[in-house]
Amino acid sequence: MGEILMGSRSGSNLEVFFGLFGILVSVILLIITIFLTPDYSPLKYTVSTLGDGAFKSLFSISFVIGGSSCIPFYIYLERELIDIKENIRRLATAVSIFTNVCVALVGIIRDESWDSFLAFHGFVAMVSFVGSSIYIVIYSILMYNTPKAGMYRGPAFKKYLAYFGFAIGATVVIFFLTFHPLIYIFQPLIEWILTLFIFSWIIITALQIISSKFFSFKDTGIYFKRSQFPEALELFEQALKVLENVKMSETPITETLKENIEYLKKTLEKKPSKLNGN
Repeated sequence: MGEILMGSRSGSNLEVFFGLFGILVSVILLIITIFLTPDYSPLKYTVSTLGDGAFKSLFSISFVIGGSSCIPFYIYLERELIDIKENIRRLATAVSIFTNVCVALVGIIRDESWDSFLAFHGFVAMVSFVGSSIYIVIYSILMYNTPKAGMYRGPAFKKYLAYFGFAIGATVVIFFLTFHPLIYIFQPLIEWILTLFIFSWIIITALQIISSKFFSFKDTGIYFKRSQFPEALELFEQALKVLENVKMSETPITETLKENIEYLKKTLEKKPSKLNGN
């Protein structure tokens, strides 16, 4: 048995809340910008067109917040997917960090006097779409394979989240097809659909992590939802008895077990019906 680490009750998943808050603020600001920009329609104009409108500052703030807040979120997600295809996991994280730097750079307000700015904006915008699709597909592959990984004990991501990630990969392929002159008219719509999918995937992933995590064992990652607190309490009490029987009642792990047991008992006493799903 390894060292026990406190989870959500100690705020160790702050990066997830930070990323979720940032992406929600980004979405809200983007929606406000759409409604405030005169004659703007997602069916006719691309996302970047908002950066040329009267409320381009809101557009800029939206992407700066969205890109920067997601970086710690993906670093945290890498730690959650421990003990499963380590090289692939690190590749996904590297791509996600670089991509979200580019997402933040999309928010730079256009300089019409600088001819090279269009090339710069086009590059970071394309990396934002393509890079996001790539790392989401990679993370989705990892999530899809978590039940098959014998060593994995992290959050149980829903299969539909992995399928959703694969759908994002298919959508970016369709997006590239819209560069063909015959179907170019559909590019703004597909670009907005892709943007909506990416935002949605991040939000759903963050919510699944938040809803599943209570605490974990270092290097093994055992997670409990709040509805499983009674089960966790029983498990910890049994573990404590075993340690006491083998004369390990004064070890750090025993003290940590006692702290968790005390916390669980207090929580169950406060909201027993809610935790039991009634």
